[in-house]
Amino acid sequence: MTMSWMFRVPRLTRSLRATIVAVAVSLTSVACGSTTAPTEADSRITPVTLRTETFAGTLALQGSGFYSFAVNQQGPVSLTLAAVQNPGGAALSTALGIGLGIPSGPGCARFLSQTTTPGLAAQATMTLNPGTYCAVVFDTGNLTGAVNFAMRIRHP
Repeated sequence: MTMSWMFRVPRLTRSLRATIVAVAVSLTSVACGSTTAPTEADSRITPVTLRTETFAGTLALQGSGFYSFAVNQQGPVSLTLAAVQNPGGAALSTALGIGLGIPSGPGCARFLSQTTTPGLAAQATMTLNPGTYCAVVFDTGNLTGAVNFAMRIRHP
């Protein structure tokens, strides 16, 4: 003899379905509402504030010059050779050497250097720890006489 069991699922009325949905939403919002977002005062991350300094001067044939600056917190340091001009003020596209280093006696002991032409975007970027550093500009053999230059140094 085989028996067949049939279960009858009652039909839910519209108001009962609405009540079940409302209870589920309430429970979800209570569970989600118990967490508070951290405030900036709670954060252990210190925002990096960048400063821009300008290093400008005259670069002699086969010469170099440097500018010292202080990095106050770890972060990105970028150099932009912004302009190279002849003594009369005409813009030149002459490539010069730029670099980063540590002041050493009457010079700058470079740990990063490259040759670049003037431009609007940073040509050298490096993350540095707090300390005293120097930006350097130098003739890579492309000059035929003295030029004026301007470099932007952006650092924390």
